[in-house]
Amino acid sequence: MRSSMLYIGVPLPLQRLQRIGSSMKPLICLSLLLTIAPSFSAQTAEAQPASITPVVQDARWAQRWWMPRYEEKLAEAGQRGDEARLLFIGDSITHYWDQGIWAENFDQFGAFNLGFSGDRTEHVLWRIQHGALANLSPEVTVIMIGTNNTGHGEGHAPADTLLGIEKIITEVQQRLPETKIILHSIFPRGATKDDPKRLINDKINEGIPALAQRKGVLHLDLNDLFLEKDGTLSRTVMPDLLHPEEYGYQLWAEGLMPTLNQLFGQAPKPAERKVIPLWPNGIPQPHDLALQEKIIERSWGNAVTNVDEPSLTLYLKKSRYPTGFVLVCPGGGYNILAWDHEGIQIAEWLNSIGFSAAILKYRVPKNREGALQDAQRALGYIRSKADEWNVQANRIGILGFSAGGHLSATASNRWADRTYPRVDAADDLSCRPDFTVLVYPAYMGDEELNLKDEFAITEETPPVFIVQTQDDTKYIPSAFAYSAALHKAGIPCELHIFPTGGHGYGLRPSAYPVSQWENLCRDWLRRQ
Repeated sequence: MRSSMLYIGVPLPLQRLQRIGSSMKPLICLSLLLTIAPSFSAQTAEAQPASITPVVQDARWAQRWWMPRYEEKLAEAGQRGDEARLLFIGDSITHYWDQGIWAENFDQFGAFNLGFSGDRTEHVLWRIQHGALANLSPEVTVIMIGTNNTGHGEGHAPADTLLGIEKIITEVQQRLPETKIILHSIFPRGATKDDPKRLINDKINEGIPALAQRKGVLHLDLNDLFLEKDGTLSRTVMPDLLHPEEYGYQLWAEGLMPTLNQLFGQAPKPAERKVIPLWPNGIPQPHDLALQEKIIERSWGNAVTNVDEPSLTLYLKKSRYPTGFVLVCPGGGYNILAWDHEGIQIAEWLNSIGFSAAILKYRVPKNREGALQDAQRALGYIRSKADEWNVQANRIGILGFSAGGHLSATASNRWADRTYPRVDAADDLSCRPDFTVLVYPAYMGDEELNLKDEFAITEETPPVFIVQTQDDTKYIPSAFAYSAALHKAGIPCELHIFPTGGHGYGLRPSAYPVSQWENLCRDWLRRQ
C-alpha cells in the first residue's frame, strides 16, 4: 500500500513556495528529512491513521484544478485579509454553495469559502498546515467535513474520522485563536436511514457533541432539516443524495443564520411590543373570571393558555406609505395558543414582507364563542386605527393556523352581525376581513369533504389562500370542503395541496416542499 506520508515531502516549484511564504519552511526541512531517512517517514505513516496524516489531494479527477484552486485561495486570502469575518472550511458540500443564497446570507460577513470538492480530513489538514489560514482572521469559522472519509476509497473508521475532525479544530485554534468555531454534524447521505454510508456518518455524528465540548466549540446539528420524518433524504434537497442544490442550500442557510447572527452580535433584540387590551369595559360573556394566564414551554416554542385578558400585540411596519395589515390567529385546538411559532414568528415574517400585523390573544381554553367575539372586536378596532397606524383600511386581513384557521374562516363569514354588545365607535366599523389566509385549517369539513353547516359562504366572503398537506389526514377535509364551497360561490381561492409535511409546521424549515408555503403566500398577499 502506498504511504500517504510521501506526499508531505513532495517539493513544490519555487514560485509556489514564494507564494506560500514562511509557512512552507517546515515543509522544505521535511523534504530533506524524507530524502535522508525514508524508512523513518514510512514508520511514522504506519503509526497514525490516514485521517490525520496531511496529504495533497491526488485523485485523478482533481489533479487539474485542486492545486490551482489552493493557490487562488492563498492569493485571495492575501488580498482580503481582515475583511473576511466568516470562514467556511469543508469539502464539495461547502465548495459548491448556491451563489445566490451565499450572497444573500453571507456577503454581509465578507464570507470566505475554503471548501474543496473531494477533500477528506487529511486534505484539509494539508491545506491548513501549508498556509491556507495565514492571512485570515475570521470572527467565526464554520466546519463541515468528514463524509468523504466515509465514502471515498476504502473509507475510514468512524473513530479515525473523528480524530481527523478533532485535528482540524486543533489546527484552526492554534492559527486563529480568536475565532469562534461552529462544528456541523456531517450532513445525511443516501436515500434512507439504513443506507450503509449514512449509518457510518451517523456513527461519526454520535461522537461530535462530545468532541465539540472537549474542544470548546459550538456544535450545530441541522440534519433534521434535510430529512423527512421517516428519515428519507429527498432528491428535492439533495438530487444525488449527497450534495445540496438550491433548496438544500436554502435549508442550510436558514438553519445556520440564527447562530451566525448571535455570534456576530446581530441577533435581533426582542422589541417591546405594545399590547392593547380588547375589552376596556370588561370582557363579555362567555368568560371565566377565575382564569389566570399560563405560559407553557414547548420544544417548538412557548404557548399560552387560560387567557384572562384578550389582547392585540402590535407589530407595526415602519413605512413611508400606508401598509396592509394582517391579524394573526395562532392555533392550538382552542385549548392553547401556539404563541411563538404561529404568532411571533408569523408577525415578524409579515413585517419582513411589508405588512403590519397584530397577534390576537383570543380566549382559550374551550371558548369558541368568546374567541369569535375577540376576532370581531379586533378587526373593527384595527380598522378604527388605520390612519394612526399608517394602515390601508381596505387591506386588513386575517391569517390563522389550525384552530386559528377555523376562527379566521368563521370571522370571514360571520362578520355581518356583532356577537357582543357595542363597546365604542370601533364597533360601528366593519369587522369583515378583506382577505383570509388559512394554514392547515381545522374543524371545517367532514369525512365526505362537505363543509359544516356553521359556514354560510356568500358573495361577500373574502378571497382566500389555503395551504394543506395530504398526510395531515385529520384536517385535510377542511381545506377541500372550504375551497369547494368558495368555488361554487365564485369567491377567489388559491389552494395549495402538498403530499407530505404533516401538521403544525408554521414557518419551520424542513425537507418538505410545503415549508416554502410562505413564498407562495407572500406573492398572494401582495396581490390583495
